Amino acid sequence: MAEGFLPVNRKEMEEKGLMQLDFVYVCGDAYVDHPSFGSAIISRVLESFGYTVGMLCQPDWRDPASVT
Repeated sequence: MAEGFLPVNRKEMEEKGLMQLDFVYVCGDAYVDHPSFGSAIISRVLESFGYTVGMLCQPDWRDPASVT
């Protein structure tokens, strides 16, 4: 598995050298990178298979720009 947190915005993607992601995990909760949280388990398993994964946590459902 890669070290560090999963990217949560475009800037963090670019810092990791990523132009696009294979999966974006959208979650209504805060991002907690701990194995007791389902979102962390799922995203890290995908990452362990070589996919690029980002987290989109608590987007504003009233604002389409919050998911870009």
